[in-house]
Amino acid sequence: MLSKLKRNFIVYTIITTVIFTVGMDLATRNNINHASNPPVHSLVKINFNEQLSNTHNSPLPPLYIKPFKLFAINKYEKVQKLDQFTRETKSSLLSNTELEIKTNPASTYEVTSHYLNIRENKNVDSKIINVVKNGDILEVLATTDNDWLQLKDGGYVNGKYTELISGQAISPETQLTTQTPLPLQKPLKLTVNKTTNPAIPSKPTTIVKSDSKLTIKHITEIFEGTLLADHGLEETIIEIEREYGINAYFTIAVMKLESGHGKSKIARNKNNLFGLNAIDGDAYNKAFSFKTKGESVRKFGQLISDNYIDKGYTSIEKVAKKYCNANPKWSSLVMSIMKSDYKKLL
Repeated sequence: MLSKLKRNFIVYTIITTVIFTVGMDLATRNNINHASNPPVHSLVKINFNEQLSNTHNSPLPPLYIKPFKLFAINKYEKVQKLDQFTRETKSSLLSNTELEIKTNPASTYEVTSHYLNIRENKNVDSKIINVVKNGDILEVLATTDNDWLQLKDGGYVNGKYTELISGQAISPETQLTTQTPLPLQKPLKLTVNKTTNPAIPSKPTTIVKSDSKLTIKHITEIFEGTLLADHGLEETIIEIEREYGINAYFTIAVMKLESGHGKSKIARNKNNLFGLNAIDGDAYNKAFSFKTKGESVRKFGQLISDNYIDKGYTSIEKVAKKYCNANPKWSSLVMSIMKSDYKKLL
């Protein structure tokens, strides 16, 4: 009996040793091959009956062990999941970015004034880099808080002289949140052509509604040496030509004639450069007053457009009969000033 117990003890000792050895071997193999063949966590069945049937008379029940789960394997799984998450995130971000850019194209605007300056920055004092004309189509990236439009090809234009055709006005804040930054555009290069270049002023005519092609620089030169200089009138004169089509030469000539080149009492005290409502007999008191001289220029443009051009008074001679019927030489004096100003620029 004792001998049988000793024999069974020895057998079970051998079995325990074999189990431990096999388990360690499996764990080691899994650790080495984890990069190419990650382990499958399942129960491994080891049947020792087949191994010991030749040495033992009584069969032994099958044994079950669970392989070791090593830290290295767990780390490998985390790396795999992180890599997959990174790829999916990048793909999602790229898809969203492409979608946002495609759904926010540049808006299109049409130029409504006769000529419109494209400037380097969004203010009237900025350098003019190009000029567009009535009917031209502009691609606009964004609008500013002071009604200027940022163009896709570079530069800015005053939005007051344009009309939205397609798309929608995009504010700078919306643009920053929905679009990726765009590269700076190079300023447009102007080609000098004496027949079409807007920088070359036109010769004055008797037609009130016509293009002068005068620039701020030209008008500044015309005002030089008079009391009309240094009041910022240049931009306003060009604006009413763009908006109403009133020739800038004509506006300047009437201004000079009616204000005595800016010296008259009405011009100095009431900022009324055109004698608007200066009725004979009580001219000074009846004449309109304006906060600035520029306001009187805008009022003049509106009156000439609404009460003269739109009613068929399209030439200087026709305007003279209604504007200053008391002075038969009014039209010739205006035309003389226009020709004199033109010669200053040659």
